[in-house]
Amino acid sequence: MCGINGITGIADINEAQKIVGLMNQSMQHRGPNDEGTFVDENIALGHRRLSIIDLSNAGHQPMFSENKKIVVAFNGEIYNFLSLKKQLPHYNFKTNTDTEVILAAYLHWGIQFIEKLDGMFAIALYDIEAKTLCLIRDRLGVKPLYYAETINNEIIFASEIRSILASGKIKKKLNISEITNYLTFQTTLGNDTLVEGIKLIEAGSMAVILNNEITFQKYWQINPPRFSEDSFEKAKIKTKDLVIQAVEKRLMSDVPLGAFLSGGIDSSAVVAAMSECGIKANTYNINFNEKEFSEAKYATLISKKYNTNHTQIDLTASDFLTLLPKALSALDHPSSDGTNTYVVSKAVKDAGISVALSGIGGDEWFGGYPVFNHLKSKKLNALKLIPTAFRKPIFNTLGKIKDDYTSEKKYELLSNDINVNNSYLAVRKLFTKHQITQILKSDVKFNLLSGPQSNNYTSISIAEWRNYLMPVLLRDTDQMGMAHALEIREPFLDYKLVEYILSLPEAYKKDDVPKSLLVNAMGNLLPKEIVERPKKGFVLPWEHWLKNELKRTVNEGLDVICNHDAFNAFEINNLRHNYFNSKQNIRWNMIWNIVVLGIWMKNNEIE
Repeated sequence: MCGINGITGIADINEAQKIVGLMNQSMQHRGPNDEGTFVDENIALGHRRLSIIDLSNAGHQPMFSENKKIVVAFNGEIYNFLSLKKQLPHYNFKTNTDTEVILAAYLHWGIQFIEKLDGMFAIALYDIEAKTLCLIRDRLGVKPLYYAETINNEIIFASEIRSILASGKIKKKLNISEITNYLTFQTTLGNDTLVEGIKLIEAGSMAVILNNEITFQKYWQINPPRFSEDSFEKAKIKTKDLVIQAVEKRLMSDVPLGAFLSGGIDSSAVVAAMSECGIKANTYNINFNEKEFSEAKYATLISKKYNTNHTQIDLTASDFLTLLPKALSALDHPSSDGTNTYVVSKAVKDAGISVALSGIGGDEWFGGYPVFNHLKSKKLNALKLIPTAFRKPIFNTLGKIKDDYTSEKKYELLSNDINVNNSYLAVRKLFTKHQITQILKSDVKFNLLSGPQSNNYTSISIAEWRNYLMPVLLRDTDQMGMAHALEIREPFLDYKLVEYILSLPEAYKKDDVPKSLLVNAMGNLLPKEIVERPKKGFVLPWEHWLKNELKRTVNEGLDVICNHDAFNAFEINNLRHNYFNSKQNIRWNMIWNIVVLGIWMKNNEIE
């Protein structure tokens, strides 16, 4: 795992060298083992290396092809690089890296080589003779790749937003058009970010840059999946096989490797699969001394069942609070969830691990979130029968009587057409439309999420990937893992597994048992105590902290927001007052979302 960056369309070679140097320096945390640059006419590439495969100096990047006609800067892992290598016998390989296989594959198959790669990756590949730069992002968006066009018509790119900002080529200006989305859904939509002019290469896409012109091509689509006619029994067997294969691919490493083990279904399934691969796993559980937050007994149960080298890392709430300022400083893009991942990643890295497997993604593909059942609830369907004209005044009155957050969300939903998209938006919303129009000064434009097209599990899974897994959880995993130079691999983001699960009938996934298809597929590999335990996220006493230990941080972040022209300072201060005085219509995560935005703006000097 590494960090890549570069600029194209720049005439001054000395300036180009300086820019990639600055961008490399800003990403030292992503690659502490090595750095390199490549500068040629109108282009420069930069790379920071975290050595995982072939730890020798031969893995230095940017890396040239054998004939010196192609150069690549690569971030990620190609899990099938050894099998691809066997298909390229005429190339004279000089390293044992997956990076060199990318070069050989391009020379042999052309740009279509990308369809053969199985992995997580962000690739910058430059064809020196054709003077063409290809920026490529993996199918499911595990690895980020940002880009921007400068006022001089240059194109600049990097693994992190901060790296692009470090170039000095892009103004540090807040993207006002995406503020509504951040406040509503805790993230930005599509390929936009909160910095004006900086965008993401879309998942499963490549940007081809020639003569300073950029064109985009899709090489993989998640939707629509091919429908499978497999029986339930066959689907269970194949799902289990694909989970084990996904884990086995991700075990390749020349540095110590472990697994996060919360004791939930997803992380337990990953550890069980590691055991099926013949691995005595190194497992890590973050245990809070406060009993109500501890999941240690479930993690211990799995570790004993599979005889893992288990480490329980004990933290107090005070430990977490001590780390919080550094976690906020590590944010490349605002996230109110990311601090949890920062703490877990630090603990695992401190234990001597450089690669960790995670159960992230299981909830999205196997229907683990409440949204899957909410969109199919009988109550919701019954409300559709009541005409909007009758619903609106009834729930408006009830909302005024109760004056709480839940009532306001319900009123906003029930005042409009009750369909699967509006219902999904209501579940995912943090702030309502009415609240946001009060918070922001300017005319508010709302972009709609790409919600589910129907209320079947496949459609909801795809919506959850687009709107939560990719823009929130995967971004958090990347930025907070790499803050400690920890590579995190996600078996449930294996594209072959995902394609298969999405192709299966809904009846195979829906049951009283949480994530029934995964549970049935893994069978007795998952103990009953794990399957039947109440679902519990990584929950901490934020409500108490924000009003006490973190009150100063809250005020600092809100003060930044109050001083920005886009926000209504009176309403922000009203939110502050209502929260600290425990008004029902303000929840802790609403305040924290705004605070994190303010702290991020301050840390990155965003105008």
